[in-house]
Amino acid sequence: MGWHPFRNLGLKFVAVGLGTLLWLTVGSDHFVERSVRVPLLFLNVPPSVDIAPDAPDSVEVHLRGRASQLSGDQADVTVYIDLADGRPGSRLFHLRTDQVATPFGVEVTQVFPSSVMLTLETRGAKKVPVEPTVEGTPAEGYEVGQIVVDPTEVEVVGPVSQLEVLRRAITETVMIEGASANVTQLVSIGVVNSALRLSKPQMARVTVEILERQQ
Repeated sequence: MGWHPFRNLGLKFVAVGLGTLLWLTVGSDHFVERSVRVPLLFLNVPPSVDIAPDAPDSVEVHLRGRASQLSGDQADVTVYIDLADGRPGSRLFHLRTDQVATPFGVEVTQVFPSSVMLTLETRGAKKVPVEPTVEGTPAEGYEVGQIVVDPTEVEVVGPVSQLEVLRRAITETVMIEGASANVTQLVSIGVVNSALRLSKPQMARVTVEILERQQ
């Protein structure tokens, strides 16, 4: 059989092209190192304690992997601390590389800082009044009368040191701009201090009485 170098020439060009593309892809996907800021998560927090609000929420992690793996924002990388044996007081927790969750093939070379100080406080509960938040001005010739909120109080939980200074919970804003009749809205209740929270999510019914101004 004779040699036909130009037989299936198109397929040969395709094969060469694919091989070149594969070589360029593999060759360019070299190993790199990168430092990223990632969230610090707390696992298995005992129900009797809370973490003080000055706890760090992120740390810096040094990663090593292929360029294609480390080109994004690394949203799937997290560092965690297991607080299963946590008890009230200030404690130093060491951060090891095996406490970092990463995609397959990405290596963690360092965590900075290598340790963090956490203050764990006894969790308490406190009932506080609900203060409605109302904004706006009624229509001309009208004025605000009585403001009623239901429920009038809620239970808030969190670190006892933060509960001691808590005086009230507030509602989402109820707008009465241009109103000429009573305004009733169902809004969420919350607290300004991020270390505290309601013992259960609740809504408040806020009714703002709009009265015709007496001449």
